[in-house]
Amino acid sequence: MHQFSLWVDLGLSVRPGWLRVFLTIFIIPLFALQTVTAGPFERGMTSLEQGNFAEAYCVWRPLAMRGHAEAAYHLGWLYANGNGLKVDISQAIHWWSQAASQGHTDAQFALGLTYTNGEGVKADPVKALDWYLQAANGGHQDAREMIRAKVMAGATEVQARLPELTAKDWLGRPIRVNVDKANLRSGPGTTFSQVGMAEKGSILKVIGERNEWYQILGSENGTGFRWIAGWLTEPVE
Repeated sequence: MHQFSLWVDLGLSVRPGWLRVFLTIFIIPLFALQTVTAGPFERGMTSLEQGNFAEAYCVWRPLAMRGHAEAAYHLGWLYANGNGLKVDISQAIHWWSQAASQGHTDAQFALGLTYTNGEGVKADPVKALDWYLQAANGGHQDAREMIRAKVMAGATEVQARLPELTAKDWLGRPIRVNVDKANLRSGPGTTFSQVGMAEKGSILKVIGERNEWYQILGSENGTGFRWIAGWLTEPVE
């Protein structure tokens, strides 16, 4: 069976066996929600679990054509992984886009992965970020982690959008400077050069932590990375 591999930049990767994990995390729990009389979508899920991909396809495609977002999303994975079908990433993108347009965050995240990896479509990190951001705004935790990793790595595609991203509550946790003046450094320790200063009461956003030092974002007009000693700050409730 073909494995649709999506290798993600920044050291994050979707490794072999990831679909099996995906099925365990996102699909299997749905069976617990089934009633005694399962509906069409749930019957498709049962067929998928049993390895009857053709039946799942036959059940889900009519639903997807009628605007069923969850069916469209899973139909996309049948095409992406070649489950009972010829691998066709363009069809996977088509059905994921149908679901994503209805606010389906898993579909939005899948599109982000597709444009990150560039398998079956031209890699486009800007489009990928757009999809990740839509999913993240909808509460998708993996999308939020992906964006956070890109921000911390200084990925090119996030630079122009740092002011927008730093305004997101989910990007990091806020802290407040509780001393008159706190040095901001280029790394997590006093041996690193001083690159700025924060006044008492300043609100900073933590996106990383190492040895009681906080990596912060948005310290200067919403751009740049700095480190501050954690003992010079307090949490913002």
